[in-house]
Amino acid sequence: MEDIKKKVQSWWDGSPCCSRIASAPRGTKEFYEQVDLYKDTYESFTDKIADYGFWKGKRILEIGCGLGKNFSRFAAGGAVATAVDMSIESIKLTKKRLAIFGLKGNLCLADAENLPFKDNAFDLIFSWGVLHHTPDTQSAIGEVCRCIKPGGKAIIMLYRKYSLFNLQCVLMYLRRRKDYSSRDESLAVFTDGVGNPLSKVYSKRDILKMFSAFDDIRISAYEPRGSRFIKIFKLFPMLENRFGWFMVIEAKKHA
Repeated sequence: MEDIKKKVQSWWDGSPCCSRIASAPRGTKEFYEQVDLYKDTYESFTDKIADYGFWKGKRILEIGCGLGKNFSRFAAGGAVATAVDMSIESIKLTKKRLAIFGLKGNLCLADAENLPFKDNAFDLIFSWGVLHHTPDTQSAIGEVCRCIKPGGKAIIMLYRKYSLFNLQCVLMYLRRRKDYSSRDESLAVFTDGVGNPLSKVYSKRDILKMFSAFDDIRISAYEPRGSRFIKIFKLFPMLENRFGWFMVIEAKKHA
């Protein structure tokens, strides 16, 4: 398991989330603005889900800060913000972002399966598209529950198993099976790029079991706005929540 974690860390060090879409040099103001513009278009629903301003004065933790888009918005909204990431490069780039935009936040190199915080430390733990890249996702969710205050909230996004995008991944694997050693390898490539060592998908049933320690579990799904399937969901909006690729779990810890 430690071997796969090292591979995950190495991959995201070399390919911080969405860094390749920017033409500006890494770590410049223009770089962050280009990445944010892309993500605000591709994931236009994230700001509403995160509701950054709601957490003003509250202690929040982001697991997997990437390039710091969401983290910087929590900080700008007045949250007492902390972030962890396994990627040294992501931590460095998020630190540069905070300096450029005059924001404050605590950053820590850490493993989501072994968070370096006391019990009941945070009002909110937010993680967007991260925990499906760690080997023991259930352990990571256990750590989320441990570190949230009673009555606090988790907002977690994971890839959805029963989605149109994953169906496409399955069909692509069947057509190109000889190119991959396993279905898992093909999924990792199709989701986050050649070289990505690990991606996983989950069903609603999986989620209810994995988050059984929480109260008031709400599950919704969204399709990235650049997806080939978004036209279908615009014609039939009710299908997005059933077959969207991004599954968002909002859950409260027992008070």
